[in-house]
Parts: sequence; C-alpha cells; structure tokens
Amino acid sequence: MIRRVIARRLPLWFGTLAVLFISGCFGPDDLPFALFTLDPESGDSPLVVRFDASASFDPDGAIIRYDWTFGDGATGTGRSPVHTYAVETETTFTVRLTVTDNNGNRASGTRTVTVHPPPPPPDAARVEFVWPFHYDAEGDDAANLNDEYFTLENTGTAAVDLGGWTVSNERGEVFRFPDGYVLAVGAVVFVHSGAGVDTGDVLYWNATAPIWNNDSDIAVLYDSTGLIVDLYAYVSC
Repeated sequence: MIRRVIARRLPLWFGTLAVLFISGCFGPDDLPFALFTLDPESGDSPLVVRFDASASFDPDGAIIRYDWTFGDGATGTGRSPVHTYAVETETTFTVRLTVTDNNGNRASGTRTVTVHPPPPPPDAARVEFVWPFHYDAEGDDAANLNDEYFTLENTGTAAVDLGGWTVSNERGEVFRFPDGYVLAVGAVVFVHSGAGVDTGDVLYWNATAPIWNNDSDIAVLYDSTGLIVDLYAYVSC
C-alpha cells in the first residue's frame, strides 16, 4: 500500500474551501470519487442544464468513463453533458453520475435539480370583428339606421382600452371609440349606425345616413396609433 495526500481543487458548492485534502493508504484497487456540478440547479421548463464532472478523480489511476442518469428516464455519457428537462408541474429530479476508473472500479454521486412549470404566456390583446355584422338593415336602411351595426369581440387574454380606436368603411367614414372605453376579456360591443345613448355593450355612430354598402364594403379597425388591428370585407350574394 502507498500512503498519499491528495489536494484537489473543487467548485465552490463543496463549501468555502477551494481545495479538498484526502489522505490515507491508497493501493491499485481504490475506488474513484464521483463529483460533479450542474448549472443551473433550478429554473423554469424547458430547462437546459449543463453538467460538469471535471472534479471527479481516481486516487490511484484515471477515470475512463462517465455515465449519467438524469432522473427523468434519460441517460448520457461523457464528462460534460447537457440535458433539457420539460415538466408541467414542479418536479425535483435526482441526477446520478457513475464513474469508472482504469481498474474497472466504479463509484457514484448524486445531486438534484428542480424544474418549475413554464410561466403562463403574457396577456395578449386581441380585438376582432365577429358575427353578426348587420350591414343591411330591415327595410329602408336610411329609415332604420340602428338595425345597421357591426360587432367587435375581445378574443384575447387582456382587457383593451379602445379609447381613440377607430373603425372606417371603404369610403373613409370614421367611427371613433370614446375615451376610456374598455372592452373586457370575452366582452362584445355592438356599434349601431344611428343615434342613441351609449351603454356598456352598445355604442352609436350617430350617422345621418347608412354607413355600410349593402353590396360590398370593407370595415377596418385601427388602434389609437393608427395601426390596422383587423378588417372585415364582405360581398353580398
């Protein structure tokens, strides 16, 4: 037997000391040491984790093989593998490294990685024309302006302040939503061509003549900056 004192530099996660001292009697059949780091140790799915077994060593020889089980059914080899974890609920995985030295001796070490479910997508604003778009009023359009109307729905995941938004027809006539008018998620608003008292889900254009051509027209929705949000084109058959 040979007595050796081994100084080994280790990463900070082993403690405040940067050097590990191991002393004892080492012979030709001593077990290796399976040591490794992982980065990051936790995070949101999908989480890419980098493993590094550079700290592993064999007191009386050399490590010739690195085998990994990542805790989610996947395996790997090599000194510095990379693995991606995907979960729907928070899960802690136990990672095992098994090293083999040149004498066939094996040793293992474990660490854990915690993966959180992916964060919800950010709220998305989405307002669009939906049915019914009643461009042809019953009877004489000019005498029944409030039976001519279009409908908008907030189909997104965030309330939308429609103040300053506009809707125009193909001839350039414009309806402007009142300041502070907010369309909640899933809410619908009907905009009638004629006159009336605005309520939560019913607004009035206050036009003096029909807005929508019965044969064909294009309705364009603009946001407050003038960008086109949606359009609705129709042709009467």
